[in-house]
Amino acid sequence: MNSWDYARITCIADTNVAAAVDGVLRDLALPEVHVQRAKQLCLEERSGLAGLRPRIQAAEDRADLYRALVPRERADGVMRRLSDAADLSLPGRGSVFSEDVVIRRPEPLAFDDERLSELASGANARSSAHTALCCIVQRGMAAPLAATVLDMGLCVPAVSYGEGMGLRNKLGLLRVTIPVEKEVMYCLVPARDADLVEGVLVHKARLDRPGQGFVYRYPVRAAAVNLRVSRGRRRHAATMEQVIAAMDELRGSSEWRRLAPARAGSASGGKQLGDLRCLSLVAEEGTVGDFVRAAMDAGAGGATLVPLERRSYTEGASDRFGHARETCDLIIPATLVDGILDTVAGRGLFGPEAQGFAELSAVEKAVTYEG
Repeated sequence: MNSWDYARITCIADTNVAAAVDGVLRDLALPEVHVQRAKQLCLEERSGLAGLRPRIQAAEDRADLYRALVPRERADGVMRRLSDAADLSLPGRGSVFSEDVVIRRPEPLAFDDERLSELASGANARSSAHTALCCIVQRGMAAPLAATVLDMGLCVPAVSYGEGMGLRNKLGLLRVTIPVEKEVMYCLVPARDADLVEGVLVHKARLDRPGQGFVYRYPVRAAAVNLRVSRGRRRHAATMEQVIAAMDELRGSSEWRRLAPARAGSASGGKQLGDLRCLSLVAEEGTVGDFVRAAMDAGAGGATLVPLERRSYTEGASDRFGHARETCDLIIPATLVDGILDTVAGRGLFGPEAQGFAELSAVEKAVTYEG
């Protein structure tokens, strides 16, 4: 199977600005974009009864999570277009970031070079180095976990849903003790604070216990980061999030507001894994589970199935919207990549029925139960 180098852009957009995101993707005529339903969380101040002290509690806003593959040299330009069109610099609207991936599929994606030609790499680029943390936990755990992260003031978590596969499938009758429904929480933080946030997630979600989930992190370039960790009545000309964003721009980075000591090491419990890759399998709805089971037989650990909607923004596409697909992310040792890819290829991942492909990307570290 052939390999192709791309950048994968992830745009988490409030549903109120999703139309602006769709407009950019249509202008660029991107041939294949996958969308999943999600929500962004923040802390909201609400008036107490009879004029008592206001209450602070978590609030949710619906969002769409876009995953688009583009040529690597165009990634900064595409992110800039998305950020400007949806005004993602305004607090609460969303985030956009990218990472380098290698794609395994029969044919490369057909991009409209003329429409992408104006998006030269590095031209007026505003992206910065960040770390994305992906935490998979049992259904119902994401809200208190997100509240803890929000209290730290570092980021706005985004949450989507999926179906767990892995340890639960290996426990026989005991699998009934581990819920199949999972929540997937994404946190986009400055790289220097990744150890701190990771440690909080592991402790709060008890990821050092069997069946509770795991967390992994990977390097990204972010063009816009949602910083609205709280909302309430506006009392000044600018919100605190806007002041922070202005200070970041003046200082050229967010280093001035770091929480972790400069030389702090990881305080995570559980089993810490290194030299890893994220292998994402994307295929027709109802087929990915078979490929995950084959990958597990070949040495992979657990995975979480997430439903997707495939969209094509090219003119005349027969399935522009509403094409149901599934994906799963397998966090595996680098030494197992080729064997697992051969296994899922033999099961028909790249065939006409599944019409699937595989994405391979870097993972800095993963933490889970040490069994």
